[in-house]
Amino acid sequence: MHLVLEMMGKEPSLRVIWGGAAALGLIGHVAVRFRRWLVLPSLALIAITVWIQLGDLLDPHIGPAIMQQAGWWYVGQACAAAALAVILCVLGLAPKRSV
Repeated sequence: MHLVLEMMGKEPSLRVIWGGAAALGLIGHVAVRFRRWLVLPSLALIAITVWIQLGDLLDPHIGPAIMQQAGWWYVGQACAAAALAVILCVLGLAPKRSV
């Protein structure tokens, strides 16, 4: 039981997850609008961040404790935030509108 109570204290809150994902996505978007080839490093940075963030869920001991305490809602929100970061970054590849 002590393991379950200690797990969520070490995990980031949903506000931090969404804020970080929005920041990474917007920075990636601006970088890709500046230079198109920067999409690869931006997506790599997002992938590394997501792997670090969600890596604890794959651990056979820590993962079930996090799932039990936070539930699927936390995992779904974390995955949706990661998807937002990727989508914002890729949207930077859209052609610029000419006025």
